[in-house]
Amino acid sequence: MGYDANVKSQKSERRQRLVIVGSLIALSATFLLVVSLLSPPPPKDPAIAVAKRRGGVALDNAAAVTKQIRGEKVAAAAVVASAKMKSKVSVGVVKDEGVMAAFPSLSSPNKREMEAAADRAFLEARVREIKKTGVIMEADEASLEMTRKLQDATRTLLALRYGDVGPEKNYRVELILEFQPSIPDFAERGKDGTIVIEMAPISLVPCSVYNFMEIARTWKSGAFHRNAGHVLQALARSAVTESMPFQEYSKEYPHEKGTVGYAGRPSGPEFYVSIRNNTDNHGPGSQQKRNPYEADCIIGRVIKGMEDGTVARVHKMPGQGFLSNKGDWVLIRAMRILVPGDGPDGYVEYSKSPQ
Repeated sequence: MGYDANVKSQKSERRQRLVIVGSLIALSATFLLVVSLLSPPPPKDPAIAVAKRRGGVALDNAAAVTKQIRGEKVAAAAVVASAKMKSKVSVGVVKDEGVMAAFPSLSSPNKREMEAAADRAFLEARVREIKKTGVIMEADEASLEMTRKLQDATRTLLALRYGDVGPEKNYRVELILEFQPSIPDFAERGKDGTIVIEMAPISLVPCSVYNFMEIARTWKSGAFHRNAGHVLQALARSAVTESMPFQEYSKEYPHEKGTVGYAGRPSGPEFYVSIRNNTDNHGPGSQQKRNPYEADCIIGRVIKGMEDGTVARVHKMPGQGFLSNKGDWVLIRAMRILVPGDGPDGYVEYSKSPQ
């Protein structure tokens, strides 16, 4: 009897322990469920939502799209800033009131612009992935189809952000220069100078134009730091830190004297002014044998600065090639974006980077 009683007692104790453990587990699960129900839902990332909606995109790619949008300051930054301060496009970039009359839609937060920016960022990420494969994109139909989609999306975003210029006019960007005392004619002409670049038609190279407009809009600092026999090359420090997603080029807009292109393969964000015809140096097939189609991306053309001698003055920087002495550089203090409007020359200031 004593043995049986002990066995029963041990079994009873085990059952009690199991009941207690089970109760604790159930209580813990209930507690976690209540906490999850009471906690606010995590914020939804619009970029990931767009990427998922597009279909077939892994989360890491969706995160890459998010990074693209945030890096450009395309959607949230522009809209939040304009909501907080109507005179701002983004932090530190002042929008001229005169542009409001020309483009009323630019004065308020724009959901369409946010969506267009997200669409474009998604397509740019896809194009960059294709570029990394090493395929000759200019001769590959699938690549051409994807770049055409990116170009269409870029035209849409340009119109929403900077106004629809139509087929007859182009955007412009003014470079505000500062010549340093090392320039030979400093005593005669002083430190000030300007160069105005008219962007290429967006019907031909919308991605190249958009990239430079964003460089100008978020400009921080830069300078002409290379003095070569064929180009004057400039550093560009802005929110745009990546090179172009692909080598966008049109044979209808070649590298002639006075044109502006992106340096490097892949191109940008550094840029140069051609001081002679550079078709052989920077046009199709100029820097490699493997791809006879590839060329430097082109931005636009100098419409003020060639005839008045400003570009020639930059060419007087002491030394040749890449200049190691920063005291010899011609500084780019600020950039102004100009869009068609009722100004004296048919243009008004859209924004100006801080000096």
